[in-house]
Amino acid sequence: MDNFEHCMSDFRAGLMENTAATLRVESNTAELVELLKLAKTSIGFFTATGRVLRKCVVWFGPFIAFAAAVWALMHGKWPGQG
Repeated sequence: MDNFEHCMSDFRAGLMENTAATLRVESNTAELVELLKLAKTSIGFFTATGRVLRKCVVWFGPFIAFAAAVWALMHGKWPGQG
């Protein structure tokens, strides 16, 4: 009976040690999950910002280029004069 009780106490000590290690891993994993959620949100923000900027460039870019060319021609910057 003493041998059984000794084995059970060793088993319980090992189980408590394993439980503590599992709780540490759970805590670290929760932090990593929060970090990945934050990164995903940031990536979504930058993706949306890039889409908006791309639309602005596609729509307003030719007008800005035309205005810059007219301004340059009006100020004596003809093509090929450098």
